[in-house]
Amino acid sequence: MKLYGKKSISEILVILLNIVILVGAIITFNVYYNTFWINKDILAKSDGLIIAFLLTIGVICTFLIAIDLKKVAKTLVNKNPFTINNIKNLNKITIECFIISGCYIGNIFYNINKYSYRFIYIDNRGIHTDTEPVIFFVAGIFLLILASVFKQALKYKEENDYTI
Repeated sequence: MKLYGKKSISEILVILLNIVILVGAIITFNVYYNTFWINKDILAKSDGLIIAFLLTIGVICTFLIAIDLKKVAKTLVNKNPFTINNIKNLNKITIECFIISGCYIGNIFYNINKYSYRFIYIDNRGIHTDTEPVIFFVAGIFLLILASVFKQALKYKEENDYTI
């Protein structure tokens, strides 16, 4: 299967990102409703505000990542990936990844006395990991490098366009 263009993996990615955004909106509504409406007595007032703040910032950034990735994937479908807009979108995703990583770290420090955090562990419910801050931080660094590669590719593309 082709990687870019019509009827390609890139087009499938756009469809998947649309589904992710839709399902994510439904899950987000459900999480907010259950956490802050149905089970509101579980959270202390100060805990609720801090958790709501970290969750909201993380959720917003997650949706923005999906939207920005969809924009990049659409340029792959249109066979024109090396654009200034893609560089901007990759840089935005980089910042969003760093913000999400920061939210996770903030949550860890805020709840350090309440829960034990382990990078990876196995229990009777399966394999679990608390490495999200590391994953988003590394993804942010990778995307920063990728944006730089796209910037250089755009420069070469523009130089090539001016060559006869």
